[in-house]
Amino acid sequence: MPVIKFLGGAREVGRSAILIESNNKEKIMLDYGVRFKEDDRLPDKTDLNNLKAVALTHCHVDHSGALPSLYKNSNLPFYTNPITLRISEILLKDMIRISKYPYPFDFKELDKLRQSAQFLENGIRQKISNDFHITFYDAGHIPGSISILVEVNGKKIFYTGDINSQSTNLINPAKSSDIPEIDALITESTYALKDHPPREETERNFIDRIGNVIENDGNVLIPAFGVARSQEVLLVLNKFGLKIPIYLDGLARKISMTYSEYPNAFKDFGMLKKAIKNTKFAKSRNRMNILEKGKNIIISPSGMLKGGAAIDYMSKIVKDPVSAVYLVGYQVEGTPGRKLLDEGIFEFEERGNSKNNISEALCEVEYFDFSSHADRSDLYGYIKEIKFNNSRYVFCVHGDEKSSTSLASNLNKGNYNAIAPETGESYVI
Repeated sequence: MPVIKFLGGAREVGRSAILIESNNKEKIMLDYGVRFKEDDRLPDKTDLNNLKAVALTHCHVDHSGALPSLYKNSNLPFYTNPITLRISEILLKDMIRISKYPYPFDFKELDKLRQSAQFLENGIRQKISNDFHITFYDAGHIPGSISILVEVNGKKIFYTGDINSQSTNLINPAKSSDIPEIDALITESTYALKDHPPREETERNFIDRIGNVIENDGNVLIPAFGVARSQEVLLVLNKFGLKIPIYLDGLARKISMTYSEYPNAFKDFGMLKKAIKNTKFAKSRNRMNILEKGKNIIISPSGMLKGGAAIDYMSKIVKDPVSAVYLVGYQVEGTPGRKLLDEGIFEFEERGNSKNNISEALCEVEYFDFSSHADRSDLYGYIKEIKFNNSRYVFCVHGDEKSSTSLASNLNKGNYNAIAPETGESYVI
């Protein structure tokens, strides 16, 4: 009987890594990410002998960040798709370049990972070994994101990765009705305790608030993740036809240009091209000039204000009572973005200065929920549509302890065999 071992992402968001082992001890790795807190950033150590392949759900570093470490002494087949490989390369190069953490890999291992890539189209069944087959399904999370069906020893295990079953401007949603009958589900639980507000309502409120700031001669800074969230915001602004200068900065510029090479990864590539064309690319030398002119919208990483070009804008905009900072992504506890939201204080490390700078926010600060994760209602709806064999195993991962355990507990009331595993635990299917 196959065994599922959880090496990370269990009762936490970060270092997602799931190892599946067959009866004859062959293994496949699903995701291998890092987390950005504490000293132990890598997945749990385990015996990786007889590892036959690696498959990646999407490029975010909490799922991909530790992958190069698997390629120090091997050339394992790495199953992904073209856009995920390209964006993963960009993010991992950036992580290796700027990180002060001593990761056990470098650009050499990243290059081996790239050379080991084998592209797999959604819906195509791929043989890994006599015991293993995998199939990719659309996950609806970000461009290129997939869920993975693993067939092993006559059992079918479905790993959602990060999913979104609501339509966004950027990509189409995931549909669990497409999934064949399975024996076990491994599902994310990020927003298992929360429902997102209706997307149309969020977009309209977002646009109205921007209009108010611009009318008062202020600037709007939108700290956003460079991958997908910045482009989603661009599409929202374009949809409403705002006649306001829009600037894109930092990593979001590079990702946007890279996206233009993969037209089939988007719901409406023509709209994305138009939105990018209507946007100005900011550079470090003209950031302060943009703010001084006023009445501009600036979209810039990092989404949690931990670094990136957004910090340069924040140093001035936080003191401007007619301007606004609109956060559009989840703010992890302990990040500058979360502190800004909760306490109205911006704390950051100024370039060339080892001491933290603390400023009370005089600008308007607000959060708009443009999440690309399924919320509570969508998670339950997604799971309800899945066809199970008799076992009805559900493993709840990629959520904090309260989210993952609550989802498991509620599913158990509905006749599922649900578990919120802990890191290092193994389960026989």
